[in-house]
Amino acid sequence: MTSNLKNVHPNWQNVRFDEIAEIVTDRIEKPTESGLSDYIGLEHLDTDCIRIKRFGSTEDVDATKFLCKKGDIIFGKRRAYLRKLAVSDREAVVSAHSMVLRPTGDKIYPDFLPCFMQSSIFWKTAHSISEGSMSPTIKWKTLAAQEFWLPGIEEQKKISELLWSIEDNIQKTEKLIETTEKLKQGLLNELLTKGIGHTRFKDSELGRIPEEWEVVKLEQLIKKEYIRSHLDGNHGSKYPRSEEFVEEGVPYISANTIVEGAVDFSKAKYLTPEKAKEFTKGVAKKGDVLLAHNATVGPTAILETNYPFVILGTSLTYYRCNRDLISNSYLLYYMRSSIFQNQLTQLMKQTTRNQVPITSQRKLYFVIPSINEQKQIAELLEYAERYVQTHKRNVDNLNKLKKKLTNELLLGREKV
Repeated sequence: MTSNLKNVHPNWQNVRFDEIAEIVTDRIEKPTESGLSDYIGLEHLDTDCIRIKRFGSTEDVDATKFLCKKGDIIFGKRRAYLRKLAVSDREAVVSAHSMVLRPTGDKIYPDFLPCFMQSSIFWKTAHSISEGSMSPTIKWKTLAAQEFWLPGIEEQKKISELLWSIEDNIQKTEKLIETTEKLKQGLLNELLTKGIGHTRFKDSELGRIPEEWEVVKLEQLIKKEYIRSHLDGNHGSKYPRSEEFVEEGVPYISANTIVEGAVDFSKAKYLTPEKAKEFTKGVAKKGDVLLAHNATVGPTAILETNYPFVILGTSLTYYRCNRDLISNSYLLYYMRSSIFQNQLTQLMKQTTRNQVPITSQRKLYFVIPSINEQKQIAELLEYAERYVQTHKRNVDNLNKLKKKLTNELLLGREKV
């Protein structure tokens, strides 16, 4: 099978895949005795990501695997529609559900091969030759026989230099985000224990804090008229049955809808207004602070929505603050601090339900500066948050640019 191009450039060449790549099948019978510590399984490869960002341990695998070396391409031959392919930056043990590939021959520029394999042309072919229904898999013999149109070596070199330079920028920006996230967490904990400009401190239930600050329990921060509906009992009379959800209506959200500090309504389910009335103990409104307290402890968000109200699942608690005592922005950041998260983790250990009961949440301690200082602290943290989000958008844009250029250049629609 030859990949079809509408307009083939005169200097492009038609090649079989085994003319540009070879499969490496160096077997490792006992990974724990290989002398290698890192294991790469399909679960360590991310869709459309050419770098491997996490590794397993050879201590956790015992069946026969393969050896890869630095620079080898790890290609997920199972479920090719997931588009899992990456270049290893180290010698490691690799899952037998992968192919280990290396550039070969004089028809391919080595750095170009993984770029080509990330193109829509390659993935379309890979998907078409996958065999099996439950877990479609690609055989090397079949892949080796596939034919593709490729530009000349000089053009390959230019394309790969361009695409790898974009990838280098993505990697540098991701490292900057990672560093900034750590600094942001350090700033968060610093501001919530030392505040801004304080010189005198006192001991408290939560350690040393500025003299002017108070330590109070959650139940003291919620408006009295909301204590019963927000903190007592369950967050709904029952969990809706699947057939009770509808396409549009009142959003029903749970812990998995909180993504990067915001509610992702694309992950929400919906109830009719009539059915939503059965869940009156779980009614949240714009500005409420949400806290997840299931097996994933602690994701938080301020509810930003145009809906009049939102129904919450039992894995979420919401807080409607007494704004004379605490701002919702300060409360949000406080809940993300190690001070609060450590309390929540300890409560989680005391329950067998993988949830923190509402009655226990009532007793959680909060460090409270003046309202004015709360706003100053929140503004500093919001600035750091915006800085991180800006760089995350940059990474998204770079990934989109790289993907677009990869396909345009390898379809012959663009030249470097």
